[in-house]
Amino acid sequence: MTALTDPKLAQVLDREHDAARAQWAARAKAGAGSAPRQAPPDFRSSERMKTSYLAIRPDQGRFLYGQVLATGARRIVEFGSSFGISTLYLAAAAQETGGHVTGTEYHPEKAAKARGNLSEAGLSADILVGDARETLSGGEGEIDLLFLDGAKDLYLPVLRLLEPRLRKSAVVIADNIPTDPARHGDFMAAISEPASGYATCVLGMSKGGMSHSVRL
Repeated sequence: MTALTDPKLAQVLDREHDAARAQWAARAKAGAGSAPRQAPPDFRSSERMKTSYLAIRPDQGRFLYGQVLATGARRIVEFGSSFGISTLYLAAAAQETGGHVTGTEYHPEKAAKARGNLSEAGLSADILVGDARETLSGGEGEIDLLFLDGAKDLYLPVLRLLEPRLRKSAVVIADNIPTDPARHGDFMAAISEPASGYATCVLGMSKGGMSHSVRL
């Protein structure tokens, strides 16, 4: 049995994935026939963002888990833990590599739920509460794997903040990256150019795409 197949973890993941799917379906139904989608609300002040499952799906979770194991990552940082679904996958893999996960979440309510999910699954991780540009500043030690899944306009600032700590061959994975290059923004432009210091590709997943980069 691996950490990912532990019954306690499987029970928590099944429940949280089901809750996320139910919320997405309810909101999609409520929004059917409404006005065209507008820009996403400010994650800091929106009441909806405090209660939204901004979660990865199972195939993405298994990918994260596998990347930690494949690279032997021990120091793992996550920007945007939400209710902790992705954190569960990362922490399960870290348990096998002897590593540790440091997550970040702006909203205390979400951080509390994420910590509860981790505890219920028998896993551990640090969840820092507040603006990641502040909570992750001043950290020490090399980073083996960085997962970006918070506010998309902060991907590049958070990457630049942590870049001095990324070891050679460190992996950077970012969620919600369009597979169409024409829709790539500043983050992908910065991490994909030949002189960026990264080898980057975009992978198609069940929910959009994820970028995968290796620090050169």
